[in-house]
Amino acid sequence: MRFESVEAYAFGPFRDASLELGPGMNVVFGPNEAGKSTWHAALYAGLCGIRRGRGKGTRADLRFEQRHRPWDENGAWGVGVRVALADGRRVVLRHDLAGRIDSSARDADLAGRDYSHEVVFEGAPDGSRWLGLNRRSFLHTACVRQAQMLAVREDAGALQGALQAAAATAGKDATAARALELLKGFRSEHVGSERARTKPLVQSRREVEAARAELDSARGTRDEYQRKRAQLAAREAMLRATRARLFAGRAREAGDRLGRIRELSRRFESGPPRLYDPPELADRVARDVATWKAQSTPESPAPAEELERRLADVEAELDRVAVRARRKRGWLFAAGVLGVVAGLAGGGGYSIMLGWPVAVLGLGMLGWASVWRGAGRRQPLEAQRTRILADLPQRRRQEEEFAQAQRRLEEAERALRRAAADAGLEDGPPAALVDALYRWQARRHDRLRRFEKERSDWSELQRLLGDRTLGEWTTETERLEAEAVAHAADMPGEPDPERDAVATLEHLERRQQETLERERGALEERERNLLDVAEAEERLAQAERRERETARLDATLATTIDFLATAELRVHRDVAQVLRDTVLEWLPRVTGGRYVDCRVDPATLAVEACGPDGHFRSADLLSHGTAEQVYLLLRLALARHLTRPEETCPLLLDDALSGCDAARARAVLETLLAIAEETQVILFTHDDDVGQWADRHLEGPGHRLIELEPPPA
Repeated sequence: MRFESVEAYAFGPFRDASLELGPGMNVVFGPNEAGKSTWHAALYAGLCGIRRGRGKGTRADLRFEQRHRPWDENGAWGVGVRVALADGRRVVLRHDLAGRIDSSARDADLAGRDYSHEVVFEGAPDGSRWLGLNRRSFLHTACVRQAQMLAVREDAGALQGALQAAAATAGKDATAARALELLKGFRSEHVGSERARTKPLVQSRREVEAARAELDSARGTRDEYQRKRAQLAAREAMLRATRARLFAGRAREAGDRLGRIRELSRRFESGPPRLYDPPELADRVARDVATWKAQSTPESPAPAEELERRLADVEAELDRVAVRARRKRGWLFAAGVLGVVAGLAGGGGYSIMLGWPVAVLGLGMLGWASVWRGAGRRQPLEAQRTRILADLPQRRRQEEEFAQAQRRLEEAERALRRAAADAGLEDGPPAALVDALYRWQARRHDRLRRFEKERSDWSELQRLLGDRTLGEWTTETERLEAEAVAHAADMPGEPDPERDAVATLEHLERRQQETLERERGALEERERNLLDVAEAEERLAQAERRERETARLDATLATTIDFLATAELRVHRDVAQVLRDTVLEWLPRVTGGRYVDCRVDPATLAVEACGPDGHFRSADLLSHGTAEQVYLLLRLALARHLTRPEETCPLLLDDALSGCDAARARAVLETLLAIAEETQVILFTHDDDVGQWADRHLEGPGHRLIELEPPPA
């Protein structure tokens, strides 16, 4: 394979730029920042493309994109190459690195025949597949980048790891060694050991244990689910029975209601009941009867005129007593005066003994006359007059009260007669009227009781009807009866009107419905989380089968590894000899005769060089320039060894001589020029000495010196 050209459609700082390359040695010369590393990366990306797959890319992919994707805003990122294959085909590879979709490998001569299917790797065309490589092994062998060369000085193991990874991707003579490595890796990855807890051998046993536990759990949860399901079915049956009883109760109540409505409707065809006796008449009769009963017939008191006559007689008698008393006091006064005069006179003319008693008697008679009033006769009369004066007002009040009572009695009797007349009774004595009114009240009370009963029945009819008619209630009752008949099969036993009250059944039905909904929700949740027993059994069978297969694979791999282990040393010797012969072909010339022999460890791709003194030294311990030269030759050896026999692998070198002095650089350049007779070499450099050498030595149409424009100031 040889590169004919590279097209940078949108790559790094380049837009629609290209390089034409010769089939031999190409030296791309330019100062720093002229784009040498960019063209080097464009050649690699134009041939190999980038992987297209799910997930985030590797760190190397991300670094490559960050370094070489254009910074403009249109998002374009594309590159292409034209290569000539050993079979005569000329192929144009185009890569849409941004979209990773519009990538192709088409014939440059035969109407764009598509060869993409021949070289697809990791989802995208990869031209290195024609060499027997892939984009990773090509990068680790034929594509030498400046940063990778400089890394040798810091960690030679990093380059050795890259070369070892390249050697592991393909090969011709390392079949036994590679097979043994793959078998060991395969056994480690796909079987493992008793101590490797994350490997299949231990994992398969754990999977069997976990599958058994899962099966036991699935069976347990399934049994519990079946038990809960049976319990739910029993609750559903109970709910259906309750509903059947409820429908029967509603139908029964509806039938009773309809019968009662019909009965009351017949009684009240003419309308609501009416009370014929006005309530105010009954109240008046009761009041007038009570008023008449409260009146008693008064006894007639003694007339006050008699007391007035007696008072007049007493006062007349008192007047007569007073006249007689005045007369008697006059006689006594006169007799006293005469006695006093006679006594005084007898004392003067007659004997003094006789005169004084007469005078004293006269004085006594005068005193008696002054105080005597005839009290013995007068006092009883005055006492009698006092009593009469005291009794006379009371007697007059009694007469007034009697008159008033008489008037009230007469008024009550007139009211009683009016009430009897209004009640339709015949007139008669008051007592007879009272008895008749009592009988009228009893009859009215009976009528009132009947009216109250009828009014209650009317209210009941209105309550039963509600806002429906008799016809509507008939239709509703028929519907409820049909509903009860439809659910009769769910009712255990005969209905019990006393026990199956509708309100009780409705409350019971609500509670059962709530319980059923709650348990049904829990059962549905359990069912959603239910482990499938058949799947668990299948998983256990699969786990046991994988365990047996892993055990058989372990035994098979152990036997195979033992068989191939004997060939490993021979394979290593074969690979080491092939690599040694290729490196040794150029080593003395490149090192100026300082190293004349070498040996390569194919297990680690570690290189040891030997000088004329016969001592082998690790390339890691040599000078930086010598180490780079040795590993450059090792890359050439790997490229030859890994490439298909009918093809040649071009070498892409980015400042590969930066660590060499002038003499050793000329030796390496001459070696590369010789290699370019069979293998295309593309060397990117900024070294003026290398540019001058190329100008002097690159002659003929197969070789080419390409000078890049310096970056704008």
